Amino acid sequence: WLKVYSFLLFAGAGSVLPTLIIPSFTPPHLVDTMFHCQGLARVAARSVTATSAPPRCALFAARWSSHDSMSINDVRKGMILLQNGNYWQIQDWESAKKGRGAASYEVGYDELDTGKTGKTHKFGSGSRVTVVTLDKVECEVMFVEGEGKDKTVVVADPNFNEVEIPLSKFEPGTKLEAGQKIHMHTDNDVLVKVAVARG
Repeated sequence: WLKVYSFLLFAGAGSVLPTLIIPSFTPPHLVDTMFHCQGLARVAARSVTATSAPPRCALFAARWSSHDSMSINDVRKGMILLQNGNYWQIQDWESAKKGRGAASYEVGYDELDTGKTGKTHKFGSGSRVTVVTLDKVECEVMFVEGEGKDKTVVVADPNFNEVEIPLSKFEPGTKLEAGQKIHMHTDNDVLVKVAVARG
């Protein structure tokens, strides 16, 4: 049963059996081993990051994200598009037509994957795009660690799991304090953007 217990701990990165229950008949040397296993599992849980693995809060939250095919004519400001594996947040949209030629549509967007803003792309008439509706999960800031470009924000999700998010995922100049609420916007297991909760 000790092997089964250890497997469950590591399979769930410490979240399957958060409380260590020790039967009264357990030999002392096995008790030490069980505590050692739980400690390793907790270390494994801390290694989960938003860049190397799906955020834990996204894994445990109800998933409502969706992908819908839409005509470029119906795209509007604020929508999230998935183009060639990249997430675009639309900032501007306008149509243009010269003479009797077919209309074209130019969109201005921010590239959420890289943080680049003010980009534009022109679509031909009849083009269709993939519009993404994201999940939103509220988390609470615990602390910020690291230096320079390696700064990481550690937050607690609704299930009290720790999630590490690169500070670069936030808008430049964002100041974060312990206890502050943030929103993680995800597409299934992909962290698309984060924002400080307002109000």
